Amino acid sequence: MSKIKRLERLLLSINTKKQFTLKELAVEFQVSTRTIQRDLLRLMEMGLPIISEFGPHGGYRIENDRILPPIGFTEMEASAILYGLQSYGTESFPFQIQSRSVSHKLLQYLPEDAKDNWDHIQKRLSINFPLPEQSLHAPVMLEAAIKQKIVTVLYHIQDSKTYCNIQPIGIYNENGEWFCPAYCYSLTDFHVFNLSDIHQAVINYEPMDIKDFTDITIHNWASRITPRSFFELVAEIAPEKTDYCISHPFLKQFIVKLEDGTIMLKGRVLLNHINKIADYLWLLKSDITIHSPYEIRVIHARWAKEISAKNELILNM
Repeated sequence: MSKIKRLERLLLSINTKKQFTLKELAVEFQVSTRTIQRDLLRLMEMGLPIISEFGPHGGYRIENDRILPPIGFTEMEASAILYGLQSYGTESFPFQIQSRSVSHKLLQYLPEDAKDNWDHIQKRLSINFPLPEQSLHAPVMLEAAIKQKIVTVLYHIQDSKTYCNIQPIGIYNENGEWFCPAYCYSLTDFHVFNLSDIHQAVINYEPMDIKDFTDITIHNWASRITPRSFFELVAEIAPEKTDYCISHPFLKQFIVKLEDGTIMLKGRVLLNHINKIADYLWLLKSDITIHSPYEIRVIHARWAKEISAKNELILNM
């Protein structure tokens, strides 16, 4: 048995024992006690906290946390672990210190090109909890966004299905569904695709006019894109709702603070995203004054009327 293999098996063995002696390990591995002693010293140099105890019942034991044997991860597996740790790495997370330690170890040993890929993943993926069900096409969209490739999709629009080429900016989840803001070559404009409406998605490697999304990420796309069909969002926010807007992944991209301290939401927003924006702003209730677009005020008026009608129906029962 090679020395490396013996060290791995030795680590596995002592991890299962509360206490052990050199003689016990020598018999188990059929080597001398001197060889086992050298192997234990090697494991201690690698960071394994082995404690020696003297006396008639003495021997060795592992202090506190045991160390797992070497585990091989692919670069994408390491990135997945890093993203998961980052997503849960809030101050309230009970394993915050351990999470930082694992992240540091993984980043320390990732090759430079893998670190670059990890940076790209962070720019193209935004996750909110709880997570929706797994999407079959989310990995394809994420890969295309990272590599800035075009995807040919079969998309369900109203009562029909159509093929189109799109270039994803990234993917994010919201209210139990996955979404992908992308440039659509059929519309010659940007569009937010619901991944549940996509029936097929394949990366297209044919030569095409690829857009440069280097400075456009999943975290700033709404305020950085230049849509052909858009509306001007202008709204005034009550001071007590500033924190809500800052914490909102979409609204925070449009926050503008005027010289007099007034907090505004200002910017060009995708026309086909108007119902979603109306939903975001609806939650602010009376703490927002919408100057434009007029269409959002109409949507809110309709929703208020529907709620009033339902309440009146309940009262008359």
